Amino acid sequence: MKLSELGSSLGLEHLGGDISISGVAPIEEAGLSHLSFVTTKKYLSAADGVGALLVSSDLANDAAVISKPRLISPVPALDVAKAAQLLGQDYLQFSGIHPSAVVESSAKLGKGVALGPGVVIGADVVVGESTIIQAGAVIYDRCEIGANCIIKANAVIGGEGFGYEFVKGRLEGITHFGNVKIGDDVHIGSCTTIDRGRFGATVIGSGTRIDNLVQVGHNVKIGRCCIVVSQVGISGSCTMEDGSIMAGQAGCVPHVTIGAGARVGAGTGVIADVPAGVTWTGWIGQPHRESMTQLSAVRKLPAFMKKVLDFMKKHEEQK
Repeated sequence: MKLSELGSSLGLEHLGGDISISGVAPIEEAGLSHLSFVTTKKYLSAADGVGALLVSSDLANDAAVISKPRLISPVPALDVAKAAQLLGQDYLQFSGIHPSAVVESSAKLGKGVALGPGVVIGADVVVGESTIIQAGAVIYDRCEIGANCIIKANAVIGGEGFGYEFVKGRLEGITHFGNVKIGDDVHIGSCTTIDRGRFGATVIGSGTRIDNLVQVGHNVKIGRCCIVVSQVGISGSCTMEDGSIMAGQAGCVPHVTIGAGARVGAGTGVIADVPAGVTWTGWIGQPHRESMTQLSAVRKLPAFMKKVLDFMKKHEEQK
């Protein structure tokens, strides 16, 4: 496909020569028939052997690319993926229901639903149109999944929540009678688990993206367009309001709320409500500025202690 055709299909401005593009490749591997992309100036020096580039407007006329055929994009990382699809590089495309999938007769599957090998769909499950459920995923009874979702391999939706009480010296399991309700255009990563509510539903709002290896506890409410990164653990009955983010390996105790647009940094432990729009970081979550101030002070402790010990030594010598 000619670069000009690709640009026209993507609605992007085309500058420079009009070469034939055979595919998309990372900049360090791309050849003269490939399209690659650059989002920051520091990678432009690696673009010498690339046939064409997809760049942001602030790099479009940089001296390093001025001689290159190029497409101008407001979001290069997104548009280069669209370009790859147009060039036939679709990933994990499949359709229909694999013969090894197990679907209970009472389940309702919308038009265009695709089920991979070994998928299990429980009783009274509802799956919206054009949703893709990849190999080995399990959707337990009465869960509801919206349209245009992607449930990746080995995810478990609607499993029993983690609830126990000590009774007469032993742990008694608490039955969870609820379900999971997932909105439209939600992506759930591989090996992620979303537990059913104890009573009522665990809810994932439309447009949300959940990475691989995430644990979402019973009765959690995640709003619209949230981001939950790998290895996050969200305890039961927590709330993530619209547009909030939890970075990798963050976690929260039960019953806390992460406000709309708030950001929880990687590895942060949340033990109290996070106000809307703020950034919290640290082993015990707190406002980012406070966390950085304390970290800076900790890093200065060895030098401070040396000064204190030197002062004490001189004081002792003067006695």
